[in-house]
Amino acid sequence: MVTLDVKNLTIGYEKPLIHDINVICRSPCILLVLGPNGVGKTTFLKTLAGLVKPYTGKIYVNGIEITGRSELAGRFIDYVPQLTISTSGFPITAWEFVEFSLMLHLRKINKKVSKHEIAETIKEAFNSVGLDKGLWYKNIWKLSGGERQRLLIARALANNQPIILLDEPLSSIDPEGKVEITRIISNLKKDRIIIATCHDPEIFLDIVDDIMVFGKGIYYVGKPMEVLNVKILEKIYGDAIIKLKEHIHIYDHHN
Repeated sequence: MVTLDVKNLTIGYEKPLIHDINVICRSPCILLVLGPNGVGKTTFLKTLAGLVKPYTGKIYVNGIEITGRSELAGRFIDYVPQLTISTSGFPITAWEFVEFSLMLHLRKINKKVSKHEIAETIKEAFNSVGLDKGLWYKNIWKLSGGERQRLLIARALANNQPIILLDEPLSSIDPEGKVEITRIISNLKKDRIIIATCHDPEIFLDIVDDIMVFGKGIYYVGKPMEVLNVKILEKIYGDAIIKLKEHIHIYDHHN
């Protein structure tokens, strides 16, 4: 089991965005982070990964402090950034992309692995996310949005970290692809902590354990039924909340 303990964390860049975040995650667990654009969701993930230093507070993994230390955080955490669609880029195949990342990770943790083991690890990661074999040696810039998102998750799987951070894993993906990516994320859980940001929580509701909502400098965290209620969502989203009978719709004009 792995434990992520966030204590009194205040995050932001030029100015604080969210104050005094306290949350404990124990594997297996999926934590969904919601909130309007610009409130600090991505900043939160980058702070957990040690890429951004918090204003205040501490982050621990299994009792080891990793606050603001990306090299140390990298021993436990894999960060999958938000997918960006591009039609060109450095020519590299899907296999080379994951292989390079895996070899770099192994070097960081000073672990020696044979070429055969590396190849088997990559194959297993590709198969786990359902990336068709015909795409393994294809230029990553020629993959669709859904295929590239699978590739990014496969890279994280190959590194075999106990904590995986997913920034908007459903962005730029068609409805059918969103369902499949959600299924893959559910399968990732097992003995891991998965923390994912998202604009549309509905598709995740059946698989998440806890939800954290950011907005207007404050946050709420708890079970889905505790957090996804009108009073809390109105504090976060304001007039963007539309109530239709027993359903709540979030109209975020930034989406």
